[in-house]
Amino acid sequence: MNAVAAEVMMHYLRNRAFVISICFLLPLGCASSQGLHLEPLNESLRYEEHRFIGEEPPKTLVTSPPGRALPKLGLYLKPTGFLNREFEWTDGDRDTMLTWAKRLRSDGIASDASFIPQSSLKGDTMTELRESAARYGADLLLIIDGAASVDRYNNYKASLLYWTILGAYFADGTHSDALCLLRSSVWDVKAGTRLFSDDAQGIARQVGPATQVDDRVAVAQACRQTLPQLLATVKNRLTHAQHP
Repeated sequence: MNAVAAEVMMHYLRNRAFVISICFLLPLGCASSQGLHLEPLNESLRYEEHRFIGEEPPKTLVTSPPGRALPKLGLYLKPTGFLNREFEWTDGDRDTMLTWAKRLRSDGIASDASFIPQSSLKGDTMTELRESAARYGADLLLIIDGAASVDRYNNYKASLLYWTILGAYFADGTHSDALCLLRSSVWDVKAGTRLFSDDAQGIARQVGPATQVDDRVAVAQACRQTLPQLLATVKNRLTHAQHP
């Protein structure tokens, strides 16, 4: 064997040893489920809410008096990506909210509904958001925030098959469970009072080879199924406010 062939063979063996070592270590790194826990997500949302809102004014009962025009609703999805909460809002989420808002108009619950652009805010607090909502003519403001967590672990197939190179690519030995918690609050823009707040949660799971299971996909699925649940609750609340 000449020197070039020997070098090629050594390079192949080193790479193969590296891949096999990764396949051995992968099952050990996430072998057991840690479970999905709601309280850390609750705490994250409570902390961000306190930072964003600050001290709330005294709560007052706000209802629609007879003959009052239907309110215009401002929609706001709080940015989540920079807060390390495992997910970001998508165009699909915004489309879901706009479709929901159209039903509010057709059902006689709101006169109109539109998003308050992030670019219109002069700062990152509730005060700036209310000021922007007022400039857009909103009477009520719907704010939705969210957080998610992932539990990634292996099943018995990982220990049996992940030690082979092909096993890590084709054996469905890895689970990715995602929990999404969404929180809505509806505010009277002029008075600055919170009318009501609701939560919804959803869980999604992906199972497949370690190299193909993407935690972000599981999180997106969990959030996608949670948002319509939350919006349905908000609609019921708004309906009751219009017809107490």
